[in-house]
Amino acid sequence: MQVIIAVVFITGIVRGFAGFGSGMIIGPSTAAFFGPQMALIMITIMDSIPTLTLVWSARKEVNWKELFPVVIGYAVLAPLGIWLLVSGDATALRWFISVSILVAVTILWSGWKYRGSRSAATSFSFGGLGGFMGAAAALPGPAVLVYWLASAAKAVTVRANMIYYLFLTDLIVIAGYILADLYTREGILRGLICIPGYFIGIQIGTRFFSGASEATYRNVAFVMILIAAILSLPLLDDILR
Repeated sequence: MQVIIAVVFITGIVRGFAGFGSGMIIGPSTAAFFGPQMALIMITIMDSIPTLTLVWSARKEVNWKELFPVVIGYAVLAPLGIWLLVSGDATALRWFISVSILVAVTILWSGWKYRGSRSAATSFSFGGLGGFMGAAAALPGPAVLVYWLASAAKAVTVRANMIYYLFLTDLIVIAGYILADLYTREGILRGLICIPGYFIGIQIGTRFFSGASEATYRNVAFVMILIAAILSLPLLDDILR
């Protein structure tokens, strides 16, 4: 558990700086120790209260026109992800995590930009993909992050959008997990134990972001997705343990 607490602290710094990263880093590493379901339970617990400070500070920078369709799309397809989590094979789910993130890294680092329509329907589609991945594999971020990073939006807007997207979708996932009876006393306690270190990390990361450039923000985002892809590989379970 000490290793997980250390990972959570570092992840808090990333979360405070980038506005995302919890599921990408904590999910794979925690799943290697406790399994995918326990990892998802812990993330929803530890990511609830501490992120309220981020939500408040980012409220003026959000692009609500794009955010709302994304969140609605998430809510529509999240139940499919929950079904896969409950009934699917754990190892196959881990490989799904790895491949999904690697695809996101490849797309972003190729320099690809989304030139098509950014209509409500497009935002809904990316949100739906995020909902499926978020509920099934604690990865609500990559699909939506690719969508927003591939635009001309400033770093402060991308960060604010991600903060609110993850906050609102956390509420959806928590409700879904409760209905699916996934929460356990052990998972809740482990999540609560991680909150103090996570909260401190968030405050540190927020301070770093205030002085960062556009290029720095995007490079950090790319690197964090790559790290998540590596940590997600089931082949690394023995090393992580």
